Amino acid sequence: MIIGSILLLGIHLLFSIPALDNSIIAIVLMIGMGLSFSLVPSAMWPSLAKITPQRQLGSAYAIIFWIQNGGLTLVPYYIGYLLRNYCESEVNGQDVYDYTYPMQAFSVIAAFAVVIAFALKWEDKRKHYGLEEPNYKPD
Repeated sequence: MIIGSILLLGIHLLFSIPALDNSIIAIVLMIGMGLSFSLVPSAMWPSLAKITPQRQLGSAYAIIFWIQNGGLTLVPYYIGYLLRNYCESEVNGQDVYDYTYPMQAFSVIAAFAVVIAFALKWEDKRKHYGLEEPNYKPD
């Protein structure tokens, strides 16, 4: 989860640099973003079963879904607000958008994810949940 979060943060920071206007760089960054989007959930969802008591596991998954859906609902509105109020300009009669601020907003969200990932690692070390151990231990 830490690797995926840091990768996502770096990618959004690189996307926020206007000078990196190159399609090859964009393709490489999008591939990296796909990897980071795979790494974070693949670590997050199984760890929930290890840190939550069995009788509360369904509620814990519901809360995570609720938080994710809240983000999927509110973040596009916030990005639209940024674009409409701070990033829109007119060139030759056409609207042109500068996506630097939205990418910086995504970078802040990714930085929050890095903090959460390190907090989870610290909590695992403190309470010995075994988040980095395999679920199956052969006899």
